[in-house]
Amino acid sequence: MFSGAETPASLFDVLVPGPIIRGKVTDPSGVPLPGATVLAKGSKVAVLTDFDGNFSIEMPANSTALVISYVGMETKEIGITNTTPTIVLNEAGQNLKEVVVTTGYEKTSKRTFTGAISKISGTELKVDGVVDISRMIEGKAAGVTVQNVTGTFGTAPKITVRGSSSIFGDTKPLWVIDGVVQEDIINISFADLASGNSETLLSSAVAGLNSNDIQSIEILKDASATSIYGSRSLNGVVVVTTKQGRRDSPLKVSYSVENTVRTVPSYTQYDILNSQESMSILKEMEQKGFLDMPSTLQGRYGGVYNILSKEINTYNTSNGQFGVRNEQPYMNQFLKKYELGNTDWFKVLFRPSITQNHSLSFSGGGKNNTFYASLGYYTDPGWTIADSVKQLSSNIKGTFYVNDRLNITLSTLASVRDQTAPGSYESQQDVVFGNVTRDFDINPFNYVLSTSRTLRPYNDAGGLEYYRNNWAPMNIINELQNNVLEIKVKDIRFQLDLDYKINKHLSYNLTGSARYANTSREHKIYENSNVVGAYKAGTEYGADGANTIVRDANIFLYKDPNDLTAQPISVLPNGGFLRKFTNDLTSYNIRNSVTYRNTLNEKHELEGFFGTELRSLDRNSDNFTAAGLQYDRGLTAFTDPKLIEKIINEGNSYYGLSAERERTVGFFGKVGYTYDRRYTGSITGRYDGSNRQGNSGSSRWLPTYTFSGKWNVAEEKFMKNVESINNLALRASYGLTATAGPATNSLAIYKSFITDRLGIPDRETGIDIEQLQNSDLTWEKQYETNIGVDLGMFNNRVQFTTDVYSRKAFDLVDFVVTSGIGGQKIKQGNNANMETKGIEIGFTTQNIVTDKFKWSTTLNFSVFNQKITKLENQPTAFDLVDGNGGNALGRPRNSIYSYQFTGLNNQGLPTFVMQDGEDDKVTGANFQDTENVTKYLKYEGSIEPNKSIGLANTFTYKSWSLYVFFVGSGGNKVRLNPAFSSQYDDLAVFTKDFTNRWINPGDEQRTDVPVIADKRLITNYGGVNTLGRAYNTYNYSDVRIADGDFIRLKNVSLSWEFPNDFKKKLGVSTFTLKGSAVNPWLIYSDKRLNGQDPEFRNTGGVAFPITTQYSFTLNLSF
Repeated sequence: MFSGAETPASLFDVLVPGPIIRGKVTDPSGVPLPGATVLAKGSKVAVLTDFDGNFSIEMPANSTALVISYVGMETKEIGITNTTPTIVLNEAGQNLKEVVVTTGYEKTSKRTFTGAISKISGTELKVDGVVDISRMIEGKAAGVTVQNVTGTFGTAPKITVRGSSSIFGDTKPLWVIDGVVQEDIINISFADLASGNSETLLSSAVAGLNSNDIQSIEILKDASATSIYGSRSLNGVVVVTTKQGRRDSPLKVSYSVENTVRTVPSYTQYDILNSQESMSILKEMEQKGFLDMPSTLQGRYGGVYNILSKEINTYNTSNGQFGVRNEQPYMNQFLKKYELGNTDWFKVLFRPSITQNHSLSFSGGGKNNTFYASLGYYTDPGWTIADSVKQLSSNIKGTFYVNDRLNITLSTLASVRDQTAPGSYESQQDVVFGNVTRDFDINPFNYVLSTSRTLRPYNDAGGLEYYRNNWAPMNIINELQNNVLEIKVKDIRFQLDLDYKINKHLSYNLTGSARYANTSREHKIYENSNVVGAYKAGTEYGADGANTIVRDANIFLYKDPNDLTAQPISVLPNGGFLRKFTNDLTSYNIRNSVTYRNTLNEKHELEGFFGTELRSLDRNSDNFTAAGLQYDRGLTAFTDPKLIEKIINEGNSYYGLSAERERTVGFFGKVGYTYDRRYTGSITGRYDGSNRQGNSGSSRWLPTYTFSGKWNVAEEKFMKNVESINNLALRASYGLTATAGPATNSLAIYKSFITDRLGIPDRETGIDIEQLQNSDLTWEKQYETNIGVDLGMFNNRVQFTTDVYSRKAFDLVDFVVTSGIGGQKIKQGNNANMETKGIEIGFTTQNIVTDKFKWSTTLNFSVFNQKITKLENQPTAFDLVDGNGGNALGRPRNSIYSYQFTGLNNQGLPTFVMQDGEDDKVTGANFQDTENVTKYLKYEGSIEPNKSIGLANTFTYKSWSLYVFFVGSGGNKVRLNPAFSSQYDDLAVFTKDFTNRWINPGDEQRTDVPVIADKRLITNYGGVNTLGRAYNTYNYSDVRIADGDFIRLKNVSLSWEFPNDFKKKLGVSTFTLKGSAVNPWLIYSDKRLNGQDPEFRNTGGVAFPITTQYSFTLNLSF
């Protein structure tokens, strides 16, 4: 192999006696360079390399050297020998990065590729301190939007390519690793991604992939680029290529370690009142008839006033006094220490712990083999006291060149993860009152933003201080120790790639893979937790003993429905709970393909690619709840049978099991022709069948296709004298793509259940029609037109790409309300259409290039407009005003609406425009209303941004390199976190809006912040729930909405490479130190957000926001 620019005489001593010279041209990574020019020096004899980089040239008698050139690569001259040379061309300083395109199915030349694609090298992709590669894409590809709706490890960001292409279905792109689709372990919708539920920890398809193993990522965007994936290409494709060894290369050992610290959030970032301001509001509530001793002692929730009431009622026998005398001066004195406490819950629950990410790799190769092996270890002791992660990942890949025709590649990807998170129940929507609730939510971030700073974690004696939650004692530190979620993930994939060269122009490929992933989520609830305490409160087993008022109010107790005189009892006298969820995935994929490539008369380039693919996918899941489990007694179960009865009576199940079987077969083909390197035409087609679709042939089987073309204008004769333009190409494509859609009722879906009868002996097994059969259920489809321009100027120091596209999606799955004939009122079918139009722009410039200093810039920008053109479903008002958005005709997907706030009345209560069009009404909205809701609701926009921008600048001076990267997005709306209620307790946190609340008549002229209602006002307006709906309406009104636009300094890093002399002394080839910051500065966001992150959805559970983090990285290679 030849590299460098040595003179021919120094390398070759023996001249070739024959006239034919054969060889191969590659880039530094060993990737073949098709279309490279091989010239016999001193003559006009030249040939082009074929697609595999091979060439054969007949040498003139007077020529003893070859000159090899390729666009974007340094020209090289070598002498000729009697061996077959492999010639490595190095990249020029002002190169075209995308010389070879990998679609996952095939590698093709950028010159003849007709699709819209964004390519990101592994170096460009890498963000130190970030583990999941799906988060690294943000801002680095035009037309790709990344929303970090949660930053917890294992969760996936919301990624869309050119906007969403499905209304209710999956919108994330297809992930492909080394040519094989990486299936999701569980299917997670966008709404579920932002839910904070524990299954989101399994939502990232690439969480177990080591970012140091990435060679490159190609994002396929238009129909021409994605069409080879047929019925799975609707949402775009992300193709990941991992590293591999090189033939005839010595062993290379590389090691890197990233040490990262995350900053602890601060109250200065949020508009939360301090303890003194909060206490003034609590005293106002006390004056209005709330927080009296009986309610704080026996109510469901209680904070400092609950602690006070307990002290008043606690008699100390040692000194003969009560904890606090029931007199106002003493009570005020007791409350004063809480008023001045001003607890910093962020410092209590968060910590600046250091994460470590180690990566060790070995690579190289001999004459007939290459190898690459890596091991990665990531450990995170936890950003909070409730979470931690440990993950081990590996990648082993070996290629064996059996002979000149046959090579075989065997590879294994594997990862093992152990993770802890705060114990979490699932969120629930209350569409009647307009609430999203979660029982026993102990998410530390959500806790800080929803807990008064008057509370303390420790009492005066230094022990834990408890208050009341769900009628039971609660301390967040104790609860996080006794209410834990443990996640275990094991994932392994085996892959075989066989390439056989039948002849010079025809080759065969076999790709087979098998993958198994197993996950478990164990929610362990110990006996000392608040959850278990709630199941005992009010009974003799409770922490406060028997109490009839609490007992009768406690919803967690059990009352025998067959005994009208029965009293509520605890069904959990001993032990705790174990809620276990298991998900596993087994997938097989086999693909056979043949490739034909030939160049006739050096002008006619022919390409053919044909194959078949079989895919088998099994997903299994089960869950159960073990009650009465005694963790401190050898995990002995002490289960009360009445607990099972309670679960059944509530319509729930203590055990669940489900299975999903998906089988698909596909036939694909591609034909391409290029004339004289100038004009390229291509046709791609695929025919897919799936068991997920209806029985009819037209529904189950789907043909997809694309027609595309490219004009390489720079190859025209009239461009030869235009020295400033090195590359100019026009692209166009039109095609049909598709996806399976979210519906699974191609056959009727029946589920068994136990009838809900009072008497257990009277119960029986029944069959429930979950979904009626839809034999015409078919694929979600889309026609897409794309026109693109590629431009390279000034020796490609300036590169420009733009694409304009139009998408028309149809047969999208939608829900429709029917008369209920057949046993189901809401049905799924292909009833919706949607249109999307947009433009993408990308710039790359080499601004300054000298021997010592270089400055390069990359800029990308995209914008699209979207509109639903057909929709049978009538959304509810709550669907449209909720923070996750809903769908309405004529609007983008996931649009958000608001109730129109018309001001406060003379009592400080909010008024709105309601169904009849009249305003100035204090009323609780009908959140379930579906009749013409868009007539009185105000359209705000979509929750999904339709504009995105990324700007990167790299400065290199000698051995120093500075990287600065900005990202931004906009065009979307964000619902502000709900903050107002008809009734508050002394646990509540109050925002600074409350300092401007209505207090006296006439204040409605100066403020929009409603009054803290007193008991009289609540009674006059129909009670807590009725008035509560009015306050919830206010939370969903147009004064509680903000723009989602933001600009963020995403990443800044400074690296230094040690001098060569020093490295030689150490015996290393690479020795680099780097310091970097991620998310250090939110430059711009709407002031109305008041610290609320424009990307993050604070839904509690296991959801944490992204935060500022600082990393120090060491890279070594030998």
